[in-house]
Amino acid sequence: MQPNAKRRLIRALALVVGIPVAGILALLAFMVFQPMVASYQHQASFDASGWKSRTRDGDIMWPTRLRMVDDLMRRRLLDGQSRDRVEALLGPPDLTDKFGDWDLVYHLGPERGLFRIDSEWLVVLTCPPRTGPS
Repeated sequence: MQPNAKRRLIRALALVVGIPVAGILALLAFMVFQPMVASYQHQASFDASGWKSRTRDGDIMWPTRLRMVDDLMRRRLLDGQSRDRVEALLGPPDLTDKFGDWDLVYHLGPERGLFRIDSEWLVVLTCPPRTGPS
């Protein structure tokens, strides 16, 4: 085989193999990074009145609570709080038969990720109220 023919064969083989491999890698990158980017784009600062009234629930895939929960957790606003204080901040818990061992349960919305078939929940175990002098 002549050198030019070998080069053409190698180039053709690189195209036949390289294009599908590049496509598969691009698809895998999309599957990994798209959910993270979407979650970042939809984040909102926690606001107690917005959480309670669900002001951003017009977008079924990114409801208010799902947008705010990361900021709520980052700010540690629930740490060490009694049930009354948590309810004052977040409102009454959602009625559900799930998570029976927890004090307060709040539905956030569809799980974040590529396949959004489950729900995300905020479950809170509160501290007993303080008695006596502090």
